[in-house]
Amino acid sequence: MRTSSGTRGVEKIVWRGLRGIFPLLAICLLLFSACATGQKGKFKQISKRPVIQKIERERAPETGAKKEIIRTEPRPFAVSATPKARASAKMVEDGRRLLVSGDVQGASLAFQEAINVDPKNGIAYYYLAKAKFELGEHVQASGVLDKAEELLQGSKEWMEAISILREMIKI
Repeated sequence: MRTSSGTRGVEKIVWRGLRGIFPLLAICLLLFSACATGQKGKFKQISKRPVIQKIERERAPETGAKKEIIRTEPRPFAVSATPKARASAKMVEDGRRLLVSGDVQGASLAFQEAINVDPKNGIAYYYLAKAKFELGEHVQASGVLDKAEELLQGSKEWMEAISILREMIKI
């Protein structure tokens, strides 16, 4: 098939234009593939989690009257890559939802199950102690809180939350 000289001129213009686009396409493709594969570098996304606020009930030492205080709960530790740790963390979240909704007995069972799955989950021990406290089982809550304190010693925020719950248990 023969082409005319006018057609050849158009083909040259098109190929020149495409030659300028190819490097840009290659750069975009490399950037997107780096982001999609999760490679660390300049393009790492940072996600912020909202601060969780809880309402705590306390008794005033002088009068014995109950009062409610809004406290900020510490953020959970980063969940490790093991399937057991992820399953345990999910059970703790389910238990927290039950605790907030008022189903303390169900929450207690969820926290106990989380501990059975991953005995190194200090957050599960903390919330189990909290549930035991809500159920009026102060002696058991204190024992469980000791284990939570042992496991969560690396976090200043969790140690503060443990000391607050320990003071509430003593009241």
